[in-house]
Amino acid sequence: MRASLRRILIVVALGGLGPFLCGCGLAANSGPTGHVEGSSPANPGERPGTVPASAIRSARVARPAASPQQAIERFATAYISWTWRSLASDQAALAADAVGEARESEEQARQQTARDTPLRRAEIFNSGVIVAIAPLRDSRRGEWVIDTREQTGGNGEYAGLQAAFHITLASVQRVRGGWAVSAWRPVA
Repeated sequence: MRASLRRILIVVALGGLGPFLCGCGLAANSGPTGHVEGSSPANPGERPGTVPASAIRSARVARPAASPQQAIERFATAYISWTWRSLASDQAALAADAVGEARESEEQARQQTARDTPLRRAEIFNSGVIVAIAPLRDSRRGEWVIDTREQTGGNGEYAGLQAAFHITLASVQRVRGGWAVSAWRPVA
């Protein structure tokens, strides 16, 4: 009873306070995103595309997680902690541990990161902690809400930025050997 009450309070708090606590993080806006049939459209200015269902089913995950929550925790931890030096390789590792829209998004972001001169010049970094993870209420499709507190910094305009809370909606999918993140949608 106590655990379920706590979970309900977390979901209510995230749902009610989420829009007020959201900030816009560099990692969430660092690259273009993919598009899966039925999902929200890609970033403005991008040509729309789709991830074929066959690619989603056949993608091998480097490190499947033992549970949906473990998949979310692992992905979130890697997603919020990076430096300008590690970002491209971190994005490649995230893509290898994801499927579908999440994999495509991280692959596209990795390709853009390799060309991101301001990222290197300002030596931008991001670090954070997971505040809460909860299944989305009444979701039967493996959807989750993740609340993180993140600090972005670096040189120039990135020096001295305030830490901010971020809300992300994510989906997980059963894959060979366990679970993987299939969609990662920071709320803007």
